[in-house]
Amino acid sequence: MSSVLLPDHVHVDASWIAGGIGRFSSNVLPLVRGNGRELVSRLDKARPSGQIEMAARFTPLGARGGIFLSPGFAPPFGWERRSIVTVHDLHFLDRAIASPLRYWYFRAAVLRQLRRCRLVLTVSQNSATQVQAALGRNGPQVVVVGNGVDAALLAVQPDRTAPNPQLLFVGGDKTNKNLPMALRAFKLAQHSTGAELLVVGKVSDETRHLAPPGVRFVGTVSEPQLADLYGQSTALLMPSIAEGFGLPALEAMAAGTPVIYGNRDALPEVVGDLGWPVDPFDDRSVAAGIEAAVREPIDITEHQRQKLVERHRWADVADRVRSAVEGVL
Repeated sequence: MSSVLLPDHVHVDASWIAGGIGRFSSNVLPLVRGNGRELVSRLDKARPSGQIEMAARFTPLGARGGIFLSPGFAPPFGWERRSIVTVHDLHFLDRAIASPLRYWYFRAAVLRQLRRCRLVLTVSQNSATQVQAALGRNGPQVVVVGNGVDAALLAVQPDRTAPNPQLLFVGGDKTNKNLPMALRAFKLAQHSTGAELLVVGKVSDETRHLAPPGVRFVGTVSEPQLADLYGQSTALLMPSIAEGFGLPALEAMAAGTPVIYGNRDALPEVVGDLGWPVDPFDDRSVAAGIEAAVREPIDITEHQRQKLVERHRWADVADRVRSAVEGVL
């Protein structure tokens, strides 16, 4: 890793704390930020009010030649030419995922902003292809910087000694995570596999009522708790309909746990042959993936786990971010 930090006129958006963007932000920004300001918005930057507030905070810095670097996708209004943003996925342009109002806002406003940005970063080749197509030939350059994984996951010792196979689902009932489909498929496969399913993340009461016997909702957990759950699970069940990267899949594999994954977007790129691809719109396909995971488990070796972590070091992600930003200053 380079010890060179970004110039002092590069100011970072430190507002993103949740989800995959929050994980990217907390691991990358401290490794690249020089003496530039940390900017924080109190409001949701995926809404006009949040972007307006961030514009007000950045304006004095932008007027003095400042550059805005964000681990998220929303540049401050009026400062797009001085903004470098990170578009992890295009869920906000997917009618199956975004609400009608959010879809309209991003189609009408944010996409036009992104086309004027100085540079767009992203986390997978699949996302880069989608983002470049959305921005068009006259849009800014799109650079893949990747995603990282915590090397502490190598300390997890896989433990498959539970009486019944255990599947793990991470992400709650976010639309792209496809939890209702996972529950239907689990019900189809449960009799033949005897498996149990643990669901991590926030889940509505309506979704809970869809759950068959054998499903346990554990809510939000700490990172050490999640690492333990990875190690105790036969497989991660991740039949997502869309993923810009799919960080839980990488984390699970680093902990020695293979993945039943939706054969869409970035997941085939991330998981490869360390799991079972399924059609996330077909409950029988997902059920077949569950049955295969129980009957024909994939053993991820210590060497493979080490290689995964080496290929996805946060320090390397930070170096790629730094190099890309310096290239457009």
